[in-house]
Amino acid sequence: MLAAFIADAYDDVATLAVVAPFIALVTALAESVSIQSVSLALQALHGQHPTWAIFSRKAAFEVIVGALLGISCGFSVGVIAFLWKGSWAVSASLFLGIAVGVTASALVGLSIPFVLRLIRRDPQLASGPIALALSDVVTLLFYFNLGRWIL
Repeated sequence: MLAAFIADAYDDVATLAVVAPFIALVTALAESVSIQSVSLALQALHGQHPTWAIFSRKAAFEVIVGALLGISCGFSVGVIAFLWKGSWAVSASLFLGIAVGVTASALVGLSIPFVLRLIRRDPQLASGPIALALSDVVTLLFYFNLGRWIL
């Protein structure tokens, strides 16, 4: 529902013929990285109590990995979009939207299990759905704001 509200709030951008076809791709890439980060965080937390030192170390690593994945995926999609649509603005919007969305989603995916464990909840039960929903929200906000700014 949050994704629908966000798309409605950004209807000036979300309905553009150069933005709408890529919404599913942008969110799917971010969700994939987010759920991978959830899995790694759950594995790291197995049998351990979470500390800010552990979280900080893992977060720094996840941001780097997420940025590398986001940049490489964003670059690939940006090149394909440029060849397809012939627009540098569309290419830049997709590149940046994917790069930033995937990076943020890696951090979201790592954070949810740690936060749930800190508040004494079982992170294995709710981490995946929460991380996927938040990664969609964060990615769409970045994608639409960048689209509004660039396009």
